Amino acid sequence: MTYSIVIYDPNEEAWGVGVASKFLAVGAFVPWLKPEVGAIATQALANLEYGKKGLELLEKGYDARSTVNSLTSADQLKEKRQLGVVDSKGNAYAFTGRECYPYAGHIIGNNFTVQGNILAGEEVLEAMAKEAEGRGRIYEKILNALKMAESKGGDRRGRQSAAIIVVRKPTKSNTEFEPSNVGKYVDIRVDDSKEPLVELERVLNLWIATFLEEEMVSVYDYLDKINSALSKLGYQDLKSWVEINNFEAKFSGDKIGKTVLKVLFEQAGVRT
Repeated sequence: MTYSIVIYDPNEEAWGVGVASKFLAVGAFVPWLKPEVGAIATQALANLEYGKKGLELLEKGYDARSTVNSLTSADQLKEKRQLGVVDSKGNAYAFTGRECYPYAGHIIGNNFTVQGNILAGEEVLEAMAKEAEGRGRIYEKILNALKMAESKGGDRRGRQSAAIIVVRKPTKSNTEFEPSNVGKYVDIRVDDSKEPLVELERVLNLWIATFLEEEMVSVYDYLDKINSALSKLGYQDLKSWVEINNFEAKFSGDKIGKTVLKVLFEQAGVRT
């Protein structure tokens, strides 16, 4: 009862998994990732050993196809399983057991695989694949794929949880606590919500504004809207709001992160 995307971005050298489901805390079970090794989604009657053992096989040099074949060949319940894998080089492969509840299937593409079960139909996967082939940062493609899947009917049983996890080679950043120092790029979950993808997008914007590099814009170009937002939120000045919300790294007095502004306006209910 899940749809997911497993994807590699060669430009960012990053591996990601996005997943949504009518199931509690799906992000705790489906995604398995390791920087410079690969990414896995295990679902349907999920075998969590596929995640752990799959990463071990990828780290030993198995490619995506041989990893999937090795995991499923020894599993007596494999026809109830679903699995998507992208290896360190971006090779993708997937498996959908014949006993998964319909509609169930997968699409394998260049550097990605999308898969799902108990879906509204094949159009859900087709919409996800189209977004995976589009432009944008890896986390944008993942979020767009999940949103498009939902727009086509998504999980037939409804909505409850969602997650986006992206890893990449650890890089020493200017701030010691930044997740990129240990290979984490994006790591967000919504475990129980009536609108999990709406909430996931809100949290993703907070993550971008707090941790990721982004375009800086002039405060003076948005001064009226900024002042209106600060007034509604009860702040005397922009610096105070920035510090309370941990956005100091994205504020220089006359410049501010574009996504930071988006967060401010959303908090205040100001139209952008």
